[in-house]
Amino acid sequence: MDNVFKAISIVALGGVILLFALQNRGPRSQEAADEPKTAAILQKDVQMNGEIIGLRVAYVRMDSLVANYEHHKELKKQLEQKYKSLEADMARRTKIFEENYRELEKEAKNLSPRELQAAEADLMNKQQELIRYRDARAQELLAEEAKLNAIIKKDLDEVVDQLAKEAGLDLVLTYDAAGTILYGKADFDITDEVVKRLNQRYTSGKQK
Repeated sequence: MDNVFKAISIVALGGVILLFALQNRGPRSQEAADEPKTAAILQKDVQMNGEIIGLRVAYVRMDSLVANYEHHKELKKQLEQKYKSLEADMARRTKIFEENYRELEKEAKNLSPRELQAAEADLMNKQQELIRYRDARAQELLAEEAKLNAIIKKDLDEVVDQLAKEAGLDLVLTYDAAGTILYGKADFDITDEVVKRLNQRYTSGKQK
């Protein structure tokens, strides 16, 4: 009988995994800046079609951005609350399943082979239902996470696009744990300005 139910570990709470596309690693110190650092943007001469042109480049620190962008923090908090709710729900459902299993284990000696087989089949069906429920809820949260990340990306794209036009930037890079940039001089970091504008847009939108 133990072999029949050994798969119960499948419904452990660790089965629900949420991945955040933007990972917070703690805020970095913010620099006071009321205007974009247009004068400090990196400019490099490059040759294109035989003509020398100036390429203006800046970068954004993603860890600092997500740690300080209020909309992202709020959405992340909401998602974490839903995760905790699902975790508690799964704990409750798993406890009920385990209680049913122990009850059947106690009663097994009093059941006929046919009755025991039917009871085991019923319990296995409940186990499969629990697994399907867990997977469905986890997929819902992952879909919601992707939707929220898309909202944040849209906000970021719009702010960076506007800032790039104002500062005459040709290229804006991301500085993150993935190693897109191995080193960036602080003068070329426009993170604080981007965060300031994002938060201003978010605050303004909430007041409407």
